[in-house]
Amino acid sequence: MKKILLIPFLFFSLAAMGACSADEKTSDPETPDQPAGNSNILVAYFSATGNTQRVAERIAALTGADVYRIEAADPYDADPYDDSDRVQREAYGDLRPGVANLPAAETIARYDTIFVGSPCWWHQPAMVVCTFLEAYDLSGKTIVPFFTYGATTYLNESMQKIYRLTPESKHIPATLPEDLDPDDITTPGRPDDAGIDMPGSVGGVEAWLKRIGI
Repeated sequence: MKKILLIPFLFFSLAAMGACSADEKTSDPETPDQPAGNSNILVAYFSATGNTQRVAERIAALTGADVYRIEAADPYDADPYDDSDRVQREAYGDLRPGVANLPAAETIARYDTIFVGSPCWWHQPAMVVCTFLEAYDLSGKTIVPFFTYGATTYLNESMQKIYRLTPESKHIPATLPEDLDPDDITTPGRPDDAGIDMPGSVGGVEAWLKRIGI
């Protein structure tokens, strides 16, 4: 829907010319590729350049949650600029790329609360995150999406997508602003992100958790 020129900090969007906010590349991930099963809270995330990873690890440190990094079966390029055509095709086609390290259903069933983190690519969560969500029965679980975000567009669309994929789950926040242009994610639309609370940066995670009651 809404066009954007720059997404700073931890959240990047591949815009109409294939642009995204490129930052330093992540080192070898410290977080495991399978949940440990030591908590009833899970932080599941996909990270391309390390931004979402840092926020995910901070959430886990503050909540005592297990943390799990979603890995694409067909890895994305280290520089998301180089994968903009693929990412656009997946987002606009509502495709479901494979996940290389899907946990067993009984592993996910142990968790009561699941934080779900992703960059925003072409107005949507990374589609590999959608593949993860649809692989499990998440009925009755509390789903908490997080997108670190420095602008005022695309966020509602990304949140709405995750809520639609988990209709039998509880959500934080419980409701979202009205999606003013729900039928077209490919053209500029009206701003409708106001009131959606996000951490904004690693340093904002603790206050954000308090605001959402966790």
